Amino acid sequence: MPELVLAFVFFCALAVILTVLYLRHRNQELLHQERMAALEKGVAVPATPEPAPWSSRVYLLRGLIWTLTGVALAICLFGISSTSQRHESYESKAYDAHQLSHNLDIPLDQAMQIVEKDQAARTQGPPVTIGLLGLIPFAVGLAYLAFYYTDPSRKLGAGPS
Repeated sequence: MPELVLAFVFFCALAVILTVLYLRHRNQELLHQERMAALEKGVAVPATPEPAPWSSRVYLLRGLIWTLTGVALAICLFGISSTSQRHESYESKAYDAHQLSHNLDIPLDQAMQIVEKDQAARTQGPPVTIGLLGLIPFAVGLAYLAFYYTDPSRKLGAGPS
């Protein structure tokens, strides 16, 4: 079940990213067509809007986004890994051991050991340490925040902030 949710979230994120990229491409294409039409008619080419200069607030925003994303990702992965440990009931193990003992003509205690080893190998979910992947975006966010707090232009009051 968690795999389906994870796959759904992944494909939704992929759809959003592809849509944004397509819309950006389409916007650039329309801008190019507008310029070409102006050149053909001999009219002045419309000026391209200048991008706004970056302020130190951009680094603060990016730092907060990356840091909180890292924390959320770590919590999510720790939660998935801790809840995916599925343990079989004793009755199920006993039934499997009885069937194995009967089919292979081995003692029941030996069959029980085989079943327990097999169950332990099959019920392992993702390791808890997978949650440490959240440290990557967390570290990127901390780097942005460190840059924001050490940026000399922010302290001088230069530019919009």
